Amino acid sequence: MRSRQSRDRSRERTRNFILVLLAVGMVVFFFNLDMVTEGESLFSRNSERKLSFSGDLERKAFTAKEVDRLLAFIKRHDGVIESVVVQTSLQDQYRAVNPSTELMFEIRIGMTDGGTISAPTRRAVRDALVTAILEKLDKDIRAYEKINRKDDKVKSLINTM
Repeated sequence: MRSRQSRDRSRERTRNFILVLLAVGMVVFFFNLDMVTEGESLFSRNSERKLSFSGDLERKAFTAKEVDRLLAFIKRHDGVIESVVVQTSLQDQYRAVNPSTELMFEIRIGMTDGGTISAPTRRAVRDALVTAILEKLDKDIRAYEKINRKDDKVKSLINTM
């Protein structure tokens, strides 16, 4: 009977040891999530640091869905884009911001190769602002990549349309 008790104890110790190893493995895995998707972790998103807002509408004026749309675009072009600054200003400073408010926005993009893209001021209503920003970003990035495919590297692009 004594041997049966000792076997049960050894099984219990083995089971506890395996559970402790499993727990340690899960903790190590959890804290190594920083290596997911080219250094971008679930806790600190690199694309968030690349996007900044200035002017009359700060980041808090945009919904989480709007910011996520912009971040998804930046993440898609992560190897090319270093920083994006969206500067907005109200057409009428005394009017409250609502979906039909007219805004002017300007985009400045810093590229990883040291180049910059400056877009002239454009107009949009608040409801369609993020869509207009995304269209302009896409157009500018495609133009920059098209120019840089050639032998001569461009350090600055000012898109006039």
